[in-house]
Amino acid sequence: MRNFAEINLYNIKENFRRLAGGKPAVAVVKADAYGHGAVRVANALDKDALAFAVSNVDEAEALKKAGISSPVVVLGDGYPPEFDRAIDCGAVVSVGSIANARLLDAAANRKQTFASAVICVDTGMNRDGFRHDDVGGINEALHLKNIDVVGIYSHPARVGDEKFTSLQKARFDALKSSLPFPKRIIFSFGNSANICSDHVPRIGAALYGLSPDGGDGSSLLPAMTFKAAILSVRRVAKGEYIGYGKTFRAPRDTDVATVAAGYADGVFRALSNVGNVLVGGKKCRIVGSVCMDALMADVSGADAKIGGFATLIGTDGNEKITCEEIARLCRTINYETVCAVSKRVPRIYKEK
Repeated sequence: MRNFAEINLYNIKENFRRLAGGKPAVAVVKADAYGHGAVRVANALDKDALAFAVSNVDEAEALKKAGISSPVVVLGDGYPPEFDRAIDCGAVVSVGSIANARLLDAAANRKQTFASAVICVDTGMNRDGFRHDDVGGINEALHLKNIDVVGIYSHPARVGDEKFTSLQKARFDALKSSLPFPKRIIFSFGNSANICSDHVPRIGAALYGLSPDGGDGSSLLPAMTFKAAILSVRRVAKGEYIGYGKTFRAPRDTDVATVAAGYADGVFRALSNVGNVLVGGKKCRIVGSVCMDALMADVSGADAKIGGFATLIGTDGNEKITCEEIARLCRTINYETVCAVSKRVPRIYKEK
């Protein structure tokens, strides 16, 4: 194959074990498990996770069709056109307004069944959820006849801002004290960056070895390695240009490898002339503009052979390229680097 992403399921399971600390936790597998493959990741964690969290009913249906036994929660305010399908596949629907809670109740009533739901609470992010002080609306949602509310959650907004996170948590805890919630209801505040001992955490980016604060993530085990084949190696004379737009001119005679991964595979164009790949344990600068299906790299002094592989994310010898490094170069976040690895890149799974 021309390129592939190797997914280490053992590392994902170990990250979950470390972060959950033996307590119940929700594994976030939305966006195809941040590009790692939701069905395979959920299968690996099905005996350990309290539930799985996704972003839409398509993702929930895929997990349920694959035989995942743990509850699957569709996050957010709730999207009414999906309610019938969500009920049919047994997903837990998140609702963030009384209007949507009533619509979910009506959908369940039409089907003469109960809809399992969680209530999303906005404690300061202003993206989705009931306002934290909307006690009346939340209380009404709790008592709708055709909805079985199993949990209430809120989402921290700012990584590293302990003062604001504390404010959000205080608002959430105040809500907990304001109503006589049934003991069976699960309360969840926190994410990978803010795991609270007194709430059920939702573990997302850190599950895949991604540092939630953009740091080196040294306590986490990376789960994805991205490699691509070397298609050709050529000598480019000093002064000649490489790639589209003449963005790079060889400062010396240069050995250049064409590597089978481009922006259609998830290699950001922002890495043109600044990013690196690993070849034979050596960091090699990307030269010229990243193309749709390929990139070029200066492999002078590296053991570059046609048919060999360059590492775009991962380790080769004593060198490594991390998602955090790529994110800094592209002025983005590490989550995006793995989510960007496209569907046309085959995933290969290993258990250890």
